[in-house]
Formats: sequence, structure tokens, C-alpha cells
Amino acid sequence: MDIGSVVNQSLIGMQSSRAEMTQSAQQIAQAGASRASQPADVVTPLVNMQQQQQVFDSSARVLEVADQAIGSLLDVKA
Repeated sequence: MDIGSVVNQSLIGMQSSRAEMTQSAQQIAQAGASRASQPADVVTPLVNMQQQQQVFDSSARVLEVADQAIGSLLDVKA
């Protein structure tokens, strides 16, 4: 696996997590605005948001390590 592929997969993971967190936030907002007789389930979107935050953070860390590896390779090459 090359560095470019790692960088791309990290960015894809971050974008996917961001989209999932946005969707969860919308579900939570809709639940808060709902005046239904039954309380809306906000636990599921909250748990999903927490999981996606961990995925986002992990993807960002992989991107950071790839950046450091590229920097090290450039230092060796120079």
C-alpha cells in the first residue's frame, strides 16, 4: 500500500464520518423539535455520533502519520 492510497482512504474516512455525524445531528434536532405524543429516540443518533467521532479521529491520526512519513522520506531524499 502506498502513501497516496493511505492519504486517500483517510480522507474518505473523515468525509464519511462527517456525513454520518451531520445526519445524526439532524435526527437529534428533529427529535427536539418534534411535538409527538411519544418521546423520540435520541440515544441511537447520539451513540452513532460518538462512534463516528472516534472513526473521524482515527482517520485524522492515520493522515497525520502518513504526513509525517512523507516528511521523513523527503528529509532522507534531500
